[in-house]
Amino acid sequence: MKETISMPRVSVVMCTYNGEQFLTEQIESILNQTYPIYELIIQDDSSTDRTWEIIQEYAKKCSLIKSFRNDTNQGFNHNFKQAILRAEGELIAIADQDDIWYPEKIEKQVQKIDGADVCISAYHGGENYPPTNENRVTLPFYQLEYLLFYDCTPGHSMLIKKDFAHHIFRAWDGHILYDWWISVNAHLYHGITCVEEPLNWHRPHNASAITKLNAQYAPYLVKKPTWQPYIIGFRKYRALQKLDTWQFFYRYIHKHADPVQQHLAYQLSELLFRRDLFSLLRLCLLCMRHKDTVYFNPNQKGFMSYIRSFCYPMIRAYGNTYFYL
Repeated sequence: MKETISMPRVSVVMCTYNGEQFLTEQIESILNQTYPIYELIIQDDSSTDRTWEIIQEYAKKCSLIKSFRNDTNQGFNHNFKQAILRAEGELIAIADQDDIWYPEKIEKQVQKIDGADVCISAYHGGENYPPTNENRVTLPFYQLEYLLFYDCTPGHSMLIKKDFAHHIFRAWDGHILYDWWISVNAHLYHGITCVEEPLNWHRPHNASAITKLNAQYAPYLVKKPTWQPYIIGFRKYRALQKLDTWQFFYRYIHKHADPVQQHLAYQLSELLFRRDLFSLLRLCLLCMRHKDTVYFNPNQKGFMSYIRSFCYPMIRAYGNTYFYL
């Protein structure tokens, strides 16, 4: 008798807010996946446009769709947490409202996740759809040392295991980007794996949640910074260190990182929560010493690469709005 191989159930979780312009294309791309989805959970954050009406129209036509609506606006961070905790499938795929998924996205991520807690994938950016040679391909850098300084594994690229997600959200205070919290914790548990081919088109536009976050908390950002990341970045770094969320985040990583297997991340996280200037100097020297691991820029060579890697904590702090949610 031929052995039957069980297929894990996949819940797709999408959070919406005033997304009427893009929503239809994204829902269609999810429903047209080659891997059968178990459910599509859509949780609306009290939209004021036609988003909720569009969701209801699809829910009437498709029994896979489970729709929910918040009475008041919770913000995308809390909205995603609540929606993820509703998922019943063994695996959870996270969807933005404004992307387009390629047909084999879920199938290829299910094949790749194996023993890891999270599978991420590359994605297309740029203005053109379908993608052309002008569209950039982004392959997230998901090593723990990169993730200490910025959120480089977006939620829309993630397939995660339900038991892992439910566990880590118990310790989450809600003021750190939900996808950053997921990817960092994956390293502290069973790791991240990656599909290196682009599996979705991440649509750039001025109404995205991150664009709004940057506009609110980092209006000083310039398109082509020169001196700003060094001078403003230093002030920002010192200000960020005073935030309870910053202290919680890096103390949490330091507590849970393996001091032997994750020695560099263990050292960096301790220096990141220490507020004395000597610890900052040690942090900068450690970043410079391990510049090929911590500071990744293949176009930066020679002496300048040492300067920038030394100043890397300030460079990343310059545009960091991740702790203001």
